[in-house]
Amino acid sequence: MSDMSIPGVKSKYDTEKMIEDLMKVERIPRDKAAEELKAYEVSKTVWLDVNMRLSAVRESARILFSFRNPFSERVAKSSNEDALTGTATREAVEQTKSILVKQTADADRFLSDRLPKDTKVPAGDYAFAVGDKTVSLKYGGGSLADFSDALTRKGKDVVRAQVIPVTSDTLTIVVESLKTGSKNRLSFRADAEPWAVSVGLIEKTSSSRREIPVSESSIKPLEKPLDRTLVTVRDGTLVVAPGGEARLPLQPPVQSAGLVLEYRVRAKSRPDDGGIPQAPAGPDIPPTGSVTYKGVTIQSSPSAADLPEWKPPEIPPRVDDPNVFSLMDGSGRSVPLPPVSDSESFVTVTVRLADYARDFSGIAARNRNTHREVEVRDIRVFDPNESGGFKPKNPIGTARDAIVVMDGIEVVREGNDIPDLIPGVTIHLHEQADKPVKLRIEPDRETVKTSIIEMIGNYNRIMAEINVLTRDDPKVLEEIAYLTDDEKTKYKDRQGMFQGDLTLSQLRSSLQKTMMDAYPTGSGQALLAQTGISTNASNQGGGYEPSKLRGYLEIDEKALEAALLNDFVRVRELFAFDTDGDLISDAGVAFRLDATIKPYVETGGIISAKTRTLDSRMTEQKRRIEDMDKQLARKEDELKRKYGLMEGALNQMESASTAIENFGNQNSK
Repeated sequence: MSDMSIPGVKSKYDTEKMIEDLMKVERIPRDKAAEELKAYEVSKTVWLDVNMRLSAVRESARILFSFRNPFSERVAKSSNEDALTGTATREAVEQTKSILVKQTADADRFLSDRLPKDTKVPAGDYAFAVGDKTVSLKYGGGSLADFSDALTRKGKDVVRAQVIPVTSDTLTIVVESLKTGSKNRLSFRADAEPWAVSVGLIEKTSSSRREIPVSESSIKPLEKPLDRTLVTVRDGTLVVAPGGEARLPLQPPVQSAGLVLEYRVRAKSRPDDGGIPQAPAGPDIPPTGSVTYKGVTIQSSPSAADLPEWKPPEIPPRVDDPNVFSLMDGSGRSVPLPPVSDSESFVTVTVRLADYARDFSGIAARNRNTHREVEVRDIRVFDPNESGGFKPKNPIGTARDAIVVMDGIEVVREGNDIPDLIPGVTIHLHEQADKPVKLRIEPDRETVKTSIIEMIGNYNRIMAEINVLTRDDPKVLEEIAYLTDDEKTKYKDRQGMFQGDLTLSQLRSSLQKTMMDAYPTGSGQALLAQTGISTNASNQGGGYEPSKLRGYLEIDEKALEAALLNDFVRVRELFAFDTDGDLISDAGVAFRLDATIKPYVETGGIISAKTRTLDSRMTEQKRRIEDMDKQLARKEDELKRKYGLMEGALNQMESASTAIENFGNQNSK
């Protein structure tokens, strides 16, 4: 049985190996075609990678001269970021503002008394008002924590509550407004009012509000007799002309603790007379008359008056004194109030009385200015914590406006984010400051530097790609220190692949020339090297290094930062410059780099043409391989058929030989 052979299935003549050996020879053209196809595929992949690298360079260059270029970005830098910061837009103008944060905006936050842990909130209709918004909560009764959660869910961005465990047996609840500003006071309505009183959030109080009337009868002299020509009343407003002084008393005086003084003031400058007074015309002398006789008139000589030589009076010195108003305490002592500044409209001034005196008996005005008229009205004293006959029993925060002084002008806003004070800048207030804070609006140099570094980095990557593809020198790969292990392996396989390729050689030369050329700016020609970007930035004056000649650029960050700080406009013009005044960049490193790369990467460009050619070759090669595969399959089938027939014939011959041998053996016996 071991000698049994079935033609085409099992061969004792090892025809399978014979066929395979023959087919290996037949497959040589097909294998070469497959290798060529793989080479085409690799070439296409490489060109696509080159296209990707070039597109990255072009995009980073376009960023530097497009409409949204980083040179137009602005940043607000604060000299005291704990007090205020700023966010600037591209529309902001470079400038420096002096801002004093007198007061930040705050919201009402009320703390209850300590309550037993098992305190319950009765069912009812609870209402909480913040400014002109009201939150209504229909509550079915429950624990303090459950009520707090329900109010927070219902209150959303208006009001919220929080339960704080104080000890293992007691807790408190905090109810707070989520809107800042003096107009957004937190008040309790419906069933919320008696509940708030019961838990110690608020308590009843008698109003401490006191108005200081402004009328002809309420004005009193200060130190010298009252001059009604300099101190007048118009529509409830006290008007104090230059040189005037007066006081408005409050009777009886009040204790300052917990009270604030609020008044509205306006200062207006009068035109400066300036010029030297003209000499007086002298006495008016009547004519002396004439006499007429027989038609002849004789005129009398005019009278004359000898006048002394006129000397103009000395012009009084100009006086600018913003300290016009002062606070009077119970003993008659005066304490200066905040200085005034010129304004077209009335400005509200709010001060805490306790910061000035223990008690308050009125307000005084003394106008020492020679050219400024000052007005004051709506003077009142009140407790800012009071609301509707109630005041917080344990206030954590009190609703108040933000008050800042910018360039001598006091500004009041409801919130701590002020977007309308400096065009293009939003000011963010954080805390009160004792000294003015300098807010400097300037170009965002850090973003510009990052964009430049990104462009140079992309440029170096494409130069590395070109050097590896066009030079079969291991040192080229060794010089690129930033490659990962996978990238090194990939580049090692590709090294020298496009040696002699004119497209890449010309591209490399064009890129190098673009980065080395001088470009026009508003102050003359400029080079990248003047900003710390060159082929040898890290080794100025050093010896010869082959790697420095391969087109890579280095960045001296300190030199770049210095150029951006001291010559920002020239750096911007170096990368993108409008030479013909049409507001469109037509020169500069970034503009030229974009123009150099564009023919290579645009649709239908140089690289696109190369990949299309490779696609055509790959399609043709795949068709050839398919045809070869069919031919090889037919060839293999033919060989198997022929060798099968040969094996059959051999087996028949062997069978016949065996039969003859057996027949001979039988006859011999």
